Amino acid sequence: MAQKSQDKKEKVRIHVTGMTCTTCAATIEKGLAKTPGVEEVKVSFASEDASVVYDPERVNLGTLKETISSIGYDTSTHKSVFPVRGMTCASCVARVEQALSGVPGVVSASVNLASEKATVEYLEGTQVAALQRAVAEAGYELGEEAETLEDVTTAARRAIKSLRNRFIFAAVIGLLILGLGFGPPFPGKPYLLWVLATPVQFWAGWRF
Repeated sequence: MAQKSQDKKEKVRIHVTGMTCTTCAATIEKGLAKTPGVEEVKVSFASEDASVVYDPERVNLGTLKETISSIGYDTSTHKSVFPVRGMTCASCVARVEQALSGVPGVVSASVNLASEKATVEYLEGTQVAALQRAVAEAGYELGEEAETLEDVTTAARRAIKSLRNRFIFAAVIGLLILGLGFGPPFPGKPYLLWVLATPVQFWAGWRF
């Protein structure tokens, strides 16, 4: 989470994952210290946190995150989608993005006018209420979190897995039906083909 100091510098605590020893902490600390705009940095292996004091006019949280990633470690952030009400034009989008980006702890913010949604990536500890206040001060309304992109990704994977399983089932049974269809007749063959074809049509192929 980030906070502003009196000299207009900002201090942020970034949760870093992937560290295995104190040498990792020292490597991250050294890499961040070389980043232009970073005034002070201290990385703790025990708490897995990087405490950074930086000049927001020279460097932003996105750059700090990229720096840590380039060294070989990850940062713990959340990426969520929020509905936005009150926008009417591209200027509105720019104002909402600017308002969100100015909230301490926000890594990035992208607003879509057509869908009226804002995608926000932010550090752990950043309050949604702070995002809503910033947008309200800009003259718009940020709704409750609609969904996390992680949830969207998980749902998409489940849907793909379900389609794959239905396809495999339909392909196997379809080949069996094809083989039986061209094979010699035997008692009960039409009923067997009907039994096999029913789940292919009404389960595997229902959504189509």
